[in-house]
Amino acid sequence: MIVARRFEFQAAHHLPRHPGKCRNLHGHTYMFDVLCEGPIDEASGMVVDFADVKAAVQARVLDTLDHTLLNDIIEYPTAEHIAAWIWDHLEGSELPVVEIRLWETPSCYVIHRGGDRA
Repeated sequence: MIVARRFEFQAAHHLPRHPGKCRNLHGHTYMFDVLCEGPIDEASGMVVDFADVKAAVQARVLDTLDHTLLNDIIEYPTAEHIAAWIWDHLEGSELPVVEIRLWETPSCYVIHRGGDRA
């Protein structure tokens, strides 16, 4: 069973090596899903409590990234690197995370499943 919760944050970034206008400072309303997978616990009837997902994401991700200049936190903050950063910061939690989906715009997103980094 997969349980997912969606989050949103605002942040700015610039990509100095980008050949187009993304090299300039600009902002996004990022949206991301945290997908957790596991068996349904007989006692609770849940894979993971949505409230536990919210608390972990707030403390480990949103408190750091929301309303920031991402370049101050992530070396080269492309959507791919942001999704990997989120994964890395949730990895130490008790959440059974199997996937992060991060939207930079309503039509552009990346999917990170752990070990899929170059």
